[in-house]
Amino acid sequence: MTTSWNVLSRFRQFVNLEEYEAEKILPLCVVNLQRIQAQLRDNVNPDDIRIQEAAACLTYYDYTVRLSSEADNVTSFKAGDITVSKTTSSLKEDAEKMKKDALLELTPLMKDTRFVFLNI
Repeated sequence: MTTSWNVLSRFRQFVNLEEYEAEKILPLCVVNLQRIQAQLRDNVNPDDIRIQEAAACLTYYDYTVRLSSEADNVTSFKAGDITVSKTTSSLKEDAEKMKKDALLELTPLMKDTRFVFLNI
């Protein structure tokens, strides 16, 4: 069964975290795993790797949103003629794409809750 610790472990493959930082991320892992599990069909294998991946990608997206709101985030540096920069908006865009891709892969396991009946 996928646990929040599995989600955290996968998340740590996206971001290099110290132990004390990982403890702050664990609640996000719990929430995102529960969000995913609430949308799964009843007969889904709880060990399906797509569940862990989707929860980790949602957590990574939440993490990048948090990073983008921090004002003291270093986004570029210069050493001689070389300049390296990475904007938080590009991180957020990458995280959003990862989240969408992971949720798209999870679609076959999810309940169909988008039924609409229209009067013609």
